[in-house]
Amino acid sequence: MSQSRFAGGLLAALALAGAGVASGRGTLFVAAVIPLVFVLYGAVSVPRGGDPIRATRALSAESPLPGDRVTVELTVENVSESALADVRIADGVPGDLRVVEGSPDAALALPAGGTATVEYTVVADRGQFPFEAPTVRVRGASATNARTVEAAVDGASELDCRVRVADVPLGQQATAHAGELPTDSGGPGIEFHSTREYQRGDPASRINWRRYAKTGELSTVNYRERRAAAVVLAVDAREESDATARAGTPSGASLAAYAAARAVEPLETAGHRVGLAVFGIDDPVTGGADPAWVPPGTGDAHHARLASVLDAAVAERTDGATAEDATREDEAEGGEVAAATDGGSWLGAGDDARVGRFAERVPPGAQVVVCSPALDEFPVALARRLGADSHHVTAVSPDVTATDTPGRTLAAADRALSLSALRAAGATVVDWSPDEPLASAVARATATVREGEQ
Repeated sequence: MSQSRFAGGLLAALALAGAGVASGRGTLFVAAVIPLVFVLYGAVSVPRGGDPIRATRALSAESPLPGDRVTVELTVENVSESALADVRIADGVPGDLRVVEGSPDAALALPAGGTATVEYTVVADRGQFPFEAPTVRVRGASATNARTVEAAVDGASELDCRVRVADVPLGQQATAHAGELPTDSGGPGIEFHSTREYQRGDPASRINWRRYAKTGELSTVNYRERRAAAVVLAVDAREESDATARAGTPSGASLAAYAAARAVEPLETAGHRVGLAVFGIDDPVTGGADPAWVPPGTGDAHHARLASVLDAAVAERTDGATAEDATREDEAEGGEVAAATDGGSWLGAGDDARVGRFAERVPPGAQVVVCSPALDEFPVALARRLGADSHHVTAVSPDVTATDTPGRTLAAADRALSLSALRAAGATVVDWSPDEPLASAVARATATVREGEQ
């Protein structure tokens, strides 16, 4: 599409020429030449031929975590044979992504074959976000006529925002199924564990023939057994967890659901039997009462059921209030509360019932990974109840708090106290800031547990 600033000049030239014809005065013809010269100059200065601009888009991370900052670099090249004195460009940023630094719009001057880079930063949120082609307006040297086109763009065309949980630290609770979790028991395997006295019927492959050759005594070698764990992912998607540090960033409930979703695949690949509980929603498959429940299992049908429940959790909690707002609501409501059985925390009557239903469903010996922003006492009460039932608990806690206002500072302090209480309850705590890879937070938590610092 072309636009001209000298349409009025053309009308003026035609009006003067017409007046000259009507009056027979030559000076009017001469006066008509002046605006006509500007009109002609503007017409010849506009770039001709094909699109003069080519663009290349690059992302600092094409599959970031929700809440990560992603830098977008749009490199613009003048592929025409003439200089472009005035290039206005606006990148096609997806409407659901928030620009937090820089600008996707720019005004440039490009020599023939020259390039320039437009850089800006967006905050990632869950989902796939396709970029549109950048809109380019080109003016000639006279700045009179303009052409607006959608430039062809190479490189990244989409931001795919997901969470990767490569390694959730599991305890040594295991099932009788073979898997990848090392145990403290001896038996068939590949890693040496111990030796014992030979018993009739022991396989010949496990007899310590070297010792027999030296002493004449038969003994049997035990290897460290590797078994599969039954792991239940507990997602805190209650309204109390549907809070964000600031507008335009994923909520704590959403991040908890993302983390659980990304944990399913590596756990299944390792041979573990994976179950799921989502607090805050009824079961979308069976219609069962909150929490939605999928018992530990394996297989394609089981995986599909896990996916449907997690999708329902994410869809339920897409936008959150700020953590400060959540704190204010809790203070204002003052609803019915019930004391936890250990006397160390207070839960609403609904939360107390949720914890009870969940504890009854978790099979004996199963490990539980609690995914919660820990904005209240709920995950602490849950961990204490599970610990009392001899379940190993790992808490993955996305940090959605801030300290820029008194209310948010209070919410951050409450979360810090909740994490301390989780550690005191014996849970392995993964304190995850969305500004860092979750795998890094898991590694830090594992290291502090090994060093005895928690």
